[in-house]
Amino acid sequence: MGFCCCCCKRSKIERKTFSEQQTQTDDDIEENLIGDSNRESDVNIIKVSQELPSTEKGKEDTNQINVIENLPQEKKELMPYEIVLKDYLDEKIDDTEVFDKKWYSDLEKDKIIYSKRSIIAMENKVFDEKNEEYKEIYNKPPLFIAIKAGSFIIDQLQVTKNTYIINKNAFPKNTSIKMIAKYMLNTKERNSWDPQFKLYKVIEGSEEGKEVKCILHNWMKSPMFLVSERDIVEKRFDFFYEGKFYSYESSVNDDYIPLEENVTRINDIICVQSISEENDNIVFRAITQMDAKVSLPQAIINTTLSGKLSDFYKGIINGINKDYEEGNLVFEDNEGNIIENK
Repeated sequence: MGFCCCCCKRSKIERKTFSEQQTQTDDDIEENLIGDSNRESDVNIIKVSQELPSTEKGKEDTNQINVIENLPQEKKELMPYEIVLKDYLDEKIDDTEVFDKKWYSDLEKDKIIYSKRSIIAMENKVFDEKNEEYKEIYNKPPLFIAIKAGSFIIDQLQVTKNTYIINKNAFPKNTSIKMIAKYMLNTKERNSWDPQFKLYKVIEGSEEGKEVKCILHNWMKSPMFLVSERDIVEKRFDFFYEGKFYSYESSVNDDYIPLEENVTRINDIICVQSISEENDNIVFRAITQMDAKVSLPQAIINTTLSGKLSDFYKGIINGINKDYEEGNLVFEDNEGNIIENK
């Protein structure tokens, strides 16, 4: 968002005597400086040349005073994410917009600008120990789940946060966070261990490189009898910040890919995932808000949630160990450099 700045007309204020000058109020000066109230500039800098009274009879004092006035600046209207996350938006973190505008859904385009700063702020707010908005519904290590009603994107659906903590010994020695992230998210590695997908592929962008930016089509098999197949078309951005891995996913508009017959399109509203190494543990964190288009009471969904999440994280661990045992595991560091595992 830019600001338009234009030059204002210069005003010359003439005063006959120094005493008369003193009696002129600041409001009078400001009124003269503002001039045309219909100007569209946000910030106008006005230089006013003022002649001082003569100090000696018959002589003119040619000294000039340049008065610089900053006219009132119209306040920028804050977007919802700037209000909700205001205490967590760290100015040290890059706030460059990471997605093309065409990748924003109609639901979110007026609510947030996606950047490393806003994505990290979402996680920092939700997982702040002082944040009492979330109600814990599951607390059996290694999995912890809590929920709350609504988000700044949409009020009607619950937001879920979960943490999964596992010792590093669950993975082969020298397994990096980037390797774990690949098995959690990348199409090739995920398809090697996760049987739920009928189709899981990149349709725009790439999963390669230090930072991943792409659009994915996930087509999932029916989870149960008499329930239709589901699919999601979503954008994704992966990056590292200070040694921690972050991934953000959310749906694009439905017209990005036509709907298939007898397939229900899921709306992924918010999905922030992270992986970090803390002491001797690998810690997974996730924030999700999703409209799964399932006509089941939320209480029933919540009771099955712990099992689904446990299976998901165990699947990642098992997938990595399986490829390691079969000699197919490629070791690389968090920069993506191939390393020799010794």
